[in-house]
Amino acid sequence: MYRDNCVETEEGIFIKDLRVIKNREMKDLVLVDNAAYSFGYQVENGIPIIPFYKEKTDRELVHLVQYLTGLVDLDDVREQNKKAFQLSDLGEPEIREYL
Repeated sequence: MYRDNCVETEEGIFIKDLRVIKNREMKDLVLVDNAAYSFGYQVENGIPIIPFYKEKTDRELVHLVQYLTGLVDLDDVREQNKKAFQLSDLGEPEIREYL
């Protein structure tokens, strides 16, 4: 999803909303972004990454591929994301004030 596919809040924050994907279940979808607020509607589907700048020493995409490969056979990717990233444990994100 690109910015054109996002919901823009009144404050100009762009949120990705997986509900626009009608032919898949939430348990099978992930959002990968370096801005965690972008998956504010579906925090448990989010996979936060550091920005990738095409540097030869940058290993972020290698780690992402390994993580995504591990999700393939899971019944619900959100369960693994909860364990791995604990984003729900951070409390109510400030972004929710804008939604």
